[in-house]
Amino acid sequence: MTSAEFESAVNNALLSDTVSANTARPVITEEISLSISAVWACVRILSETVGSLPIHLYRRTEKGREKVVNVCIYVLNRPNEYCGRFALMQHLMIGCTLWGNGYARIYRDKMYRPERIELLHPTEIEPILTHDNHLFYRDKTGLFLPPEDIIHLKGVSTNGYKGLSPIQVHRSNLGLGVSAQMYGERFFNQGGNMSGVFKYPSTLKPEAYQRLKHDLIAQSTGLHNAHTPLLLEGGMTYERISIPPEDAQFIATRKFQKTEIATIYGVPPHMIADLERATNNNIEHQGMEFVQYCLMSYVIRLEEEFNRKLLRDDEFEEFYFLFSLNGLLRGDAKTRSEYYKNMNLVGAMSANEIRAFEDMNAYEGGDTYFVQANMQSVKVALGQTAPAPTTNNTTENDDTNEEE
Repeated sequence: MTSAEFESAVNNALLSDTVSANTARPVITEEISLSISAVWACVRILSETVGSLPIHLYRRTEKGREKVVNVCIYVLNRPNEYCGRFALMQHLMIGCTLWGNGYARIYRDKMYRPERIELLHPTEIEPILTHDNHLFYRDKTGLFLPPEDIIHLKGVSTNGYKGLSPIQVHRSNLGLGVSAQMYGERFFNQGGNMSGVFKYPSTLKPEAYQRLKHDLIAQSTGLHNAHTPLLLEGGMTYERISIPPEDAQFIATRKFQKTEIATIYGVPPHMIADLERATNNNIEHQGMEFVQYCLMSYVIRLEEEFNRKLLRDDEFEEFYFLFSLNGLLRGDAKTRSEYYKNMNLVGAMSANEIRAFEDMNAYEGGDTYFVQANMQSVKVALGQTAPAPTTNNTTENDDTNEEE
């Protein structure tokens, strides 16, 4: 037997019905995983939420900070000719949540300021750490790029310079979800009837066996054949052996996989339409926990990348990027009203600062801070400090001295 004949025989054996039907397993890749509704929902929520967050550039001052606009923030808002800030953030997040790494390349002018940002597919670039602990990025053309020219949003990493793909790490877990999805599709495509055993009293010849198999499949599969009676001949009988999907916990498996995928990404289950244990009281708190314990890690990593690679060395100490999370952390109208009132009464916030949080315009005189007049310090309340004399008493004493 030649090598070609041997290879053909092996392929025929592997592709035969008896082998492939029992050994085939769904191959889960980053692109294919998006066909799982829970994965699609988690990736969409994370990428679109981060993409919609405002980001500002601040300058450190003696009084705190002030918002500035320069070429760095301009490049973030318009990274190239075909996308804006939302698309850039969404691209980095999609790469991070699927491949574990989101990439973008920075192009600079003669003054070493960023002038354009190019989106890179995670499969087109590879981080390489040299033996002397220097990091480079190799693109699809084989060109080595310095780390300061690559915006790299990486996920959970075991080596510190390349993130792990959540899809590859949890491939078996996601494969269970795909298998359940394929099982349900096959179940309904076969008319909603579970398979069984056809019993024949004697042995069939190969030709008769193939004809009978073809006829039975043609009669029993497909939605158009649902609940259609079978015509059996030659003393053949049918015995049903499979259990219905409810007994196999088919629906429960699908729900469990949705919860598992939400756990992988740290997304509250109610945000991907799993409302089984959601109530009106806990959804608001879960939304805040989503910002604090899930989104915050991505936001901090993005801020650090922008500070290190979009700002020059002479700007790093003076300027910094900061995402605004106030919109996501705000509670309902009643809670916000009580918070603003308390902050205003102790002089911590002015009226214009409160209006700025509510996206309202400032007004003249709204920058004044107020405190309650009936409040006193703890030292005065304990009698440790005597109150200052009033102006009237002082004036009377001065007049008496003059008369004398």
